[in-house]
Amino acid sequence: MSLKSRIEFEKAKSKSILNDLISTITYKSNYLLSFDEVKYLTGGNTFVYRGIQSIPLDNIKGSEGRYRDFDSYFFPKHEGIREKWENISDFMDSSENIPPISVYKIGDYYIVRDGNHRVSVARERGMKYIDAEVVEMITKFPIKELTEKELLLADGYNFFISETHFDKVFPNIHIRLTNPWGYIVLVDHINTYKYYKNQTLKKELCMEEVVKDWYQNLFLPVTKAIQKSKLIKFFPNRTIGDLYIWIMDHWHYLKENTKNPLITIEKAIEDFEKMVREEIISRKVKFFISLLLFPLKIIYKILRLIFR
Repeated sequence: MSLKSRIEFEKAKSKSILNDLISTITYKSNYLLSFDEVKYLTGGNTFVYRGIQSIPLDNIKGSEGRYRDFDSYFFPKHEGIREKWENISDFMDSSENIPPISVYKIGDYYIVRDGNHRVSVARERGMKYIDAEVVEMITKFPIKELTEKELLLADGYNFFISETHFDKVFPNIHIRLTNPWGYIVLVDHINTYKYYKNQTLKKELCMEEVVKDWYQNLFLPVTKAIQKSKLIKFFPNRTIGDLYIWIMDHWHYLKENTKNPLITIEKAIEDFEKMVREEIISRKVKFFISLLLFPLKIIYKILRLIFR
């Protein structure tokens, strides 16, 4: 093992320690994702070989078996991997033919199957891309970012489709939410819809028939009314599915509290929007008042120090 590889390892390990410190301060995770956990939460069980590709190192977010040995940037976390790490570093210096690593592809992100140390050395050397043999894992929930929150959303979505068979009725449509618990709420909405629908029919509808009716005759009309109201502009980080849940809950609240079951969805959206606007104005007024009072608070503290 060369002096160069030993120095590189020390630098990489120091970066891992610094990343741990930053993670503690910012409350952001500094761990790699485990492939088994990702597979379980996304429900991925179909794999497609994609061949050899040059992939961005920044998009590698996890490992199949070495997720405890490296931090989220693939810098080494402990001394136990020093020898292999330094050997790989020397090998990458002495050979022009570095074999490709092996990865799983999920969305636009990757999890290492084989070649963790090569990824780590490449990261330390500031490389941007690395050759990889890619096998894509197909998931029912479209992964936008390979993060813990996105995995929980995927798990929630898988629960939703297992209970409602929505993916079988509408295979090309995905209802995206920003809160995993929202999918449990949607299942409850659909079950309630099924109950009341079957009360009016002689023949009980199966779940697929109910889901189709719910989506076409309730979800779509409500979301179209929400889009027409421009309410979503107040919530740039939320989805139309989130607003559907909020509006439906508010609609139910209005019916219960006004004792008026004939309140329209448009009225519920209008009332909800009014509440949002009032809240925004209230926050702005409070912020403006705090700005006005700030100099007075400083003067008061200074006077107390002077005349103590």
